[in-house]
Amino acid sequence: MIFTSSDQVSLLTWEDDITLKNNAIFKDAMKELVGSTSDKLLLCLQGVQYLNSGALGVIADSVMGARKDQKELVVVATQNSVKEIFNIVKFGTFIKIFESKEEALQFFKRDQHE
Repeated sequence: MIFTSSDQVSLLTWEDDITLKNNAIFKDAMKELVGSTSDKLLLCLQGVQYLNSGALGVIADSVMGARKDQKELVVVATQNSVKEIFNIVKFGTFIKIFESKEEALQFFKRDQHE
């Protein structure tokens, strides 16, 4: 797990599959991301092949918590398995999902100029 912050975007890069073994650590990391001073939040799941239902709940709760604080949380999902899970649970209906970190950062830059 890697936290970085640049261009007013707070970024959490998570590279491990999310299972019962590390779900609590993931939840704490997401809490830290949403609690950051930035209003642009990016969760990068690059390399993640699997996430359990607990992780889906953590992501959904984080998106809603961020919105309550007038922040936007977007997700980068590069693996087909994770994209398929997001598709099945219809995550795309309430969260923006990008193919790459660059696309997500471009989205935030466009957002800035409006």
